[in-house]
Amino acid sequence: MSRSSGSSHLLAPVGITSSSGSGNVLQQQRGEKKITVSAILDEPPGNNQHNKNETNVLGEYVTLFCNCTAPGDVVQITWKKIQDSSPQNIGTYSSKYGEKILPPYVDRLHCKILEPNSSFITIQKVTFEDEACYKCLFNVFPHGSHGGEICLNILTVSNLTNENRFISDSEGSLELIYSAVGKPAPQISLFPSQVLMNRPKEYLDQSQNGTVTVTKIYTVSLETVRFLGLQHLIVHMDHPLRNEERIVPLSVKQECK
Repeated sequence: MSRSSGSSHLLAPVGITSSSGSGNVLQQQRGEKKITVSAILDEPPGNNQHNKNETNVLGEYVTLFCNCTAPGDVVQITWKKIQDSSPQNIGTYSSKYGEKILPPYVDRLHCKILEPNSSFITIQKVTFEDEACYKCLFNVFPHGSHGGEICLNILTVSNLTNENRFISDSEGSLELIYSAVGKPAPQISLFPSQVLMNRPKEYLDQSQNGTVTVTKIYTVSLETVRFLGLQHLIVHMDHPLRNEERIVPLSVKQECK
């Protein structure tokens, strides 16, 4: 993340920085995954605002940091949630009144200040409803308000589920049905692909919360399996959160006519 040397009002990383200097870090802390982010604050009116996209895992927690280097006294820090272009105040912090959290985040959000010009919010047990843009506003005396915006994307993925069926026909084949639910949609593949009798069928079903159920149907030629001398096949699921492999053993019954 870069800005010209003439920039005077910046959001910078607090306490943790990445090797790239962007201030975006995925770290392990007490066995949990945590994302700390920073963004660039607005400069005086007429200049462009810098937006960033960040990701977090469904059900975990996310912490968003803001650090204002504008000179002056910070009177109050306000955090807003922007969803469907509609801004909503979710939390404030001031030296006079302390932390004030508004519904529906009363039990799930903490708004704190580390030092006069640094603030962060932590959202616990993130849900798909938390997928939005978040803006921090520093009310700085006597310069007015300066803010930065960060957009949060939520990821999730299920385990692979399967149903295997032996088809008794003249050639002998095995039908493998594998499915998984995720956001974004997981990719499912079978190895080695030479055993397939035809192109696999793929079905996608997207829900309102953005998750996609992916179902893959493979028809495996047992004649090719015997020719290659295979004892098992591998089904692989690929997703930004994690990968999963399933070994499909080929029984004696399936390998013999």
